[in-house]
Amino acid sequence: MEELKLFINAFKSEQPENCISVFFSRRITSNDISKYSTHQPSVSPQVQNDILRTVLPNIENQLASYQIVEYNPVGVLDGSLEKLSLTEIPMFDSFKESLRPENLFRDMSSLKVDKIGFYCIRIIYNRKELYLFRQFQKLKKLRSGILTRIVDNELNVIESDFLGIDEFTDIVAFDGSLYLFNHISLERIFNYRDEFLRKTHEALGEILSKGILSNIEQFTADCCSDIRIMKRFTSIMTKECLPMFFDNYDRVPEIVNELGLDIEFDADGKLIYRERSQLFHIVNLLSDSYFKSLLANRTGVAMVEGEI
Repeated sequence: MEELKLFINAFKSEQPENCISVFFSRRITSNDISKYSTHQPSVSPQVQNDILRTVLPNIENQLASYQIVEYNPVGVLDGSLEKLSLTEIPMFDSFKESLRPENLFRDMSSLKVDKIGFYCIRIIYNRKELYLFRQFQKLKKLRSGILTRIVDNELNVIESDFLGIDEFTDIVAFDGSLYLFNHISLERIFNYRDEFLRKTHEALGEILSKGILSNIEQFTADCCSDIRIMKRFTSIMTKECLPMFFDNYDRVPEIVNELGLDIEFDADGKLIYRERSQLFHIVNLLSDSYFKSLLANRTGVAMVEGEI
């Protein structure tokens, strides 16, 4: 994070010209393959300066006051900035691929404003690149009346859609790391749901190999259709919870009985999965989320940090 702060401070101090590019992009999917369609308008030096004065102060304030924490798929606590490696974001490379000259659209007349998914501000300075991403929302037209501007002493009606750039940033990419200023934006801009699904399948593969769960096909289908469960499995794989669960599986029936969970076991000792209502019980077991308090001897489920 310190490197990012130093980069911004040095850039603001020197104020080099023609280091800023703006891109308007959307993710498109064809035959289950996602990529980006990106437009780049020309940006005058004055507009470049206006953009910097708009977006950089808010980033600096949050970097100074927020705590940096590792990315948690389930959610984030207020006052925290999540960080993860760009190597974990396959779609970031896909976005950069859309910026190659042969892929980039420069004819802005072909840009459909209502199709824009996000915009990106790129700063190239001292051989380093800073990317600022923001989900796009078209500025709404007036409900009544008209919007005008003066051109050559003549009042003209503005009929085209506005492309607004505000002071907020959802994601910052710099020096191999991604900083999340808006937790949900990772899914929306970089299609991180695919990563949740991949981690879920990885976890389910390990569970299948251990032969501890019956009706695994239905369990898999139900898990992969619930984004909350997929996020929990992503967290489970990140924290490497499964080895501990497998090593202590002989204690699971005792825990289930003590907590009164709606889970039964077959003659071979496998967990019997019947319906969706059991999903969170099983995931809580896999993640070792159940606890017993020392003072009141209460049992319960530990709150998942930042869960929303």
